[in-house]
Parts: sequence; structure tokens; C-alpha cells
Amino acid sequence: MIKFTQWGIMATLVGAVMGLHPAMAVPPASITRDSDVRWSEVVDDPFDGLIVYDRNFASNRAYVSSWSAQEIRMTYYWSEQHVVGTRTVWRDRRVYRDGEWVDVPYPEEEPIYRTETYQKTPKAILFALDEQVYRYEEGPISPDLARALVNAPSSNITIRLLWPDGSTDDVEIGRGTVEAWRTVFADRASGLSGVSGDGGDDS
Repeated sequence: MIKFTQWGIMATLVGAVMGLHPAMAVPPASITRDSDVRWSEVVDDPFDGLIVYDRNFASNRAYVSSWSAQEIRMTYYWSEQHVVGTRTVWRDRRVYRDGEWVDVPYPEEEPIYRTETYQKTPKAILFALDEQVYRYEEGPISPDLARALVNAPSSNITIRLLWPDGSTDDVEIGRGTVEAWRTVFADRASGLSGVSGDGGDDS
């Protein structure tokens, strides 16, 4: 759900007054692994413009991303269980007593777990495309990176996430999302996008 701050309202008004597409004034909405969005499909959002959402998840972790000409967002979510206490439960065991088997209750302590969910965002995203490595950090997508994404092969693509502590993770982006890049970044790749500024650096 988008929460409209005073800044967000002012940005929308500025965009309207200047005749700008709303996507140029409002940052893409944040999403989670449970967001009710169309995954790996191009969406023409009234605020974000053309955008595609992707998720790569298992039972206790998820990489969630949104891809638009004005910004790429990637968030890693994971869950951990922590012991927060114990409780007494009563169990039965069968014992032979006075010539017969009987169930005898006994107490046992078992741990109480609480699941905590965490999240973090990468410092940079690296793409190895067309024999080049492109680095993206923030802001609008550079035309060079947009062209590389538009021309990416129609298959799953592995990207590398660089975390603030210097560690890295390799994450797979599904074929459906990769194919959606061709539409999402087409104008930016051809220089027709109205989004100003270059956020993707290639090296």
C-alpha cells in the first residue's frame, strides 16, 4: 500500500503542473514477497509507468525486485526462528506395572520459538551481459544498461548483488521478467524515455 507523505503529494502536484508523467515524480511503490501484484508481467502503473515485478523465493527467504526506467529496487527477505522461552507439556509413556501395561503421564520442557523476519537491500547490482559487466546503484537506468537489458537473451539471467559489507549473492531472474525488460526499458534504450539522469554505470 502506498502511503502518501507530504513530499509525495507535493511531487505529484509538481508533476501535474509541469506536465510530467507521474512516474517521473513518484518513486516506485515498495513490494514484498506477499504483495498482490502480477509477477513477471509488464504493468502500466499510473504512478510507476511501465514496470515489472519479480520474486525468487523459498520457504524462509525471498528476493523481491521491481524494474522500471526510473529505478530498480531489490530487497532480500529472510526469516529466522529464535528460542524465547520454554513451556511444560505433559506426555505419556507406557510402563509395565502390576502385570499390565499402563500409560503414565510425565512433564517435559519444550522450547517456545518466535519467527523474526529481516530484510536488506544491496549496495549495487551487477549484470554480465553481452560480454560486459554493468553496475547499477540507484536512480534512473542509463541508456547503456537499458539497451543491455532489452537485448538480454530470452532465458533465466543470473545477477550479482553486492551488499554494503562487501559480500555478494548470485540471484536468478526468471525468463518471464527478462522478456518483460524488452518492453519496460525499450524507450530508455532508444533515448525516448522522459526519465532524466543516469543511474546505471557500466564498467
